[in-house]
Amino acid sequence: MRRSKTMQINALLQLFIKEFKLEKGLLENRTLNLWDEVMGNMVAKATRLKYIKDGKLYVYLSSSVIRHELFMMRTEIVKEINRRVGQDIINDLILK
Repeated sequence: MRRSKTMQINALLQLFIKEFKLEKGLLENRTLNLWDEVMGNMVAKATRLKYIKDGKLYVYLSSSVIRHELFMMRTEIVKEINRRVGQDIINDLILK
């Protein structure tokens, strides 16, 4: 039996992602994975918890000094993460 309509695997995956509305979750997951890459090893070690809710990236840090330094740079951090993801997925950065 030969199929008449074939699709490339990347087109099939894109169709699957759209059909099950997984785009937002995948972008948020990519954003969380970028945190360690963008911020570097020292900040990654001080990061205890990170999650995204309502367009805000919540990051819990174990060092108050690092938290204060990142607070001063939070708009630049949001711009850099959004640039690397390719979309404006994060509106604000909440440091705790």
